[in-house]
Amino acid sequence: MRKFDLKAFSKNKKNKNYYRYIKINDEGATIETYLIENKDSYQETIVYLNTPIKKRYMYDKYTLNIIKEISSFYDCIIGFRREYNEDGVLIVEIDNDAPYKFSWQNLVKKMKTEYDIDLMDKLDQIKNNNSVSYLSRNSQKMQYDIRIPCEFIPHGFPEERFEIDATTGEIITHIKNKEKIYPNANRD
Repeated sequence: MRKFDLKAFSKNKKNKNYYRYIKINDEGATIETYLIENKDSYQETIVYLNTPIKKRYMYDKYTLNIIKEISSFYDCIIGFRREYNEDGVLIVEIDNDAPYKFSWQNLVKKMKTEYDIDLMDKLDQIKNNNSVSYLSRNSQKMQYDIRIPCEFIPHGFPEERFEIDATTGEIITHIKNKEKIYPNANRD
């Protein structure tokens, strides 16, 4: 069972309720961890640097046991959301990916293959002028929405937009930056 390390937090916290550090985890990934003290809980947010992946854990302030955990990809809650009772026993588990036949991993592959936009590498996005400012998925419409700001274009769109069907992976709408060419994109 995951527990909050109050001793390390108390030793290192700043401004009375906040602690942040960067380290290389056991898998070799560089992560930034934020620890925050709330009124009745502690929150741990782990950011995988140079990626859009975050993991969040909430801990009971008195037992220090985990009470909630979620993962996110940009603005999309992904994987399993888990909730635990005060004793750290799992009471709720929801698969946030289940409704989406075209998974977020499929979306990453499609955007890289067809548009040379690497959704997993923020440095590559900056280098190639493809910085994703917004990515979400809508369970009512069953679609992904991606927005990429463009340099100012007179009488043009300030951002490139993709709407992608979350069941089939087909492009619903693509408002394109006229300066970019995508040789691998599927054509209608």
